[in-house]
Amino acid sequence: MKIFQKSILVLESHLDFNNHVNNLVYMQWALDISREHWLSEIGDEINEKYFWMVRTHHVEYRKQAFLDEEITIKTFVASYRGPFSDRIVKIYKEEDLLVQVKSNWCLIERVTQKLKRVPIEIQELFK
Repeated sequence: MKIFQKSILVLESHLDFNNHVNNLVYMQWALDISREHWLSEIGDEINEKYFWMVRTHHVEYRKQAFLDEEITIKTFVASYRGPFSDRIVKIYKEEDLLVQVKSNWCLIERVTQKLKRVPIEIQELFK
């Protein structure tokens, strides 16, 4: 499985009233890196034909992050089943796991707006 990652510096705009990263910001980071990973592996033809929609998120918050800390976000596709895919996003501060998000996504064909079994060609791009 291909792991995609990026780093983010915690800004004041990421903080909540307790002066740590807002839970919704972690979710936005999870969504953003998922999309970035998708776009990094597929071409225009696939992107014009399909898109993903979230079915569920399971989020486990473990530790907090604060202003000016560097955060590393990692993601990978864990599995496929028909039109569905499980993606894992892990958010770290150094070696400490702060948040883990397991999301179930469904692949949609743009023209029909219907679920589409994840083609092998797409699965191969994320192995």
